[in-house]
Amino acid sequence: MGVKKEKQKNTWKVDISDGKDPITGKRRRIIKRGIKTRKEAIELEAILRGKNFNDYSPNRQITMNELQVMLQEEDRLRNTKQSYMNTQADNYNKHFKEYFKKAQLHKLTYKDVETFRNNLLEKNLSNNTVNKLIIHLKKLLDIAVKHGVLSENPCTHIKKLKVEQKKMDYWTIEEFKEFLSYFEPNERAYQLYFKLSFLTGMRQGEQLALTWNDIDFSRGTISINKTQVSLKGGNIAINEPKTKASNREITINGSLLTELNEWKKEQATLLAEFITDTRNLQVFQFLPQRLDKNILRRKYLSVLDRTPDTLKRIRMHDFRHSHASLLINQGEDPYLIKERLGHASITTTLDTYGHLYPNKQKSISDKLDSLL
Repeated sequence: MGVKKEKQKNTWKVDISDGKDPITGKRRRIIKRGIKTRKEAIELEAILRGKNFNDYSPNRQITMNELQVMLQEEDRLRNTKQSYMNTQADNYNKHFKEYFKKAQLHKLTYKDVETFRNNLLEKNLSNNTVNKLIIHLKKLLDIAVKHGVLSENPCTHIKKLKVEQKKMDYWTIEEFKEFLSYFEPNERAYQLYFKLSFLTGMRQGEQLALTWNDIDFSRGTISINKTQVSLKGGNIAINEPKTKASNREITINGSLLTELNEWKKEQATLLAEFITDTRNLQVFQFLPQRLDKNILRRKYLSVLDRTPDTLKRIRMHDFRHSHASLLINQGEDPYLIKERLGHASITTTLDTYGHLYPNKQKSISDKLDSLL
């Protein structure tokens, strides 16, 4: 039957079948109702035929949209992080959807992929961004190969564009102290956030996900086991950390621990009428709603505007670089620095020598105590 308009409704339905199931003998049939337009119904029919009946014949003109839907479905089954899937969907809509709208995918060649890449470069995208988009295209066409639409993925032999390493910017301890001096008394939570960032090298999402349950005041440690991500529509999600090595425990210096404890008491009073479960409060929260990256960024830029032009401008991510530089200048072990920052590349090293690090971590926090 395929696509048909529903009686007495201004909607469409998809009704498709593929004979009988070879195992159960029952008729294989799928019906989807309430589709707004005929165009959407036709596209859904193609997707359902491919996904459920493995119908990917070239003469059916499979579309890139179908491949994107299937890639998203595969990502969901692999429990891929929603924030990553959202980024991929945005990239598809921006760079792939219109370009491949009328493409005959079974005829795609290496030359076509190269032309597409040149088109991306003409948009003044960075080489790194273009490389990521070609990886996305390869994933899409891998699905086409898997289902017999293509005999070979035309992205296979295309080489990555050269990506120059960006210069690492950072603040010295003196520059950071100058930055701290421009906070107002009522901006204590923000000031404490940036102090923790500079003295631990934690990622933004890791800091925003922190609750008081993650801080052990008796041992002077922070457990990093989650990250906060921003979703569409202003929503927030708490995910697992970025990598396996991102799950870690770090020590903090005594003066910072004291400040956090004082802020904890102040916060409890500040939010007493709104929240009773203070243990699960976001550490830097000072309003009933959670703090997010956009709010932080606006505050960071507003404080920078108060500083003189002589203070170097760095990105918020460069606080991680600043912490790494601080430790390097203190003569710390590079592997220990990577462990503290949660670098994925040091997992094997930690599996072998991890038992040596707790005491060394403590020595780091003791040294930092005298710097601020």
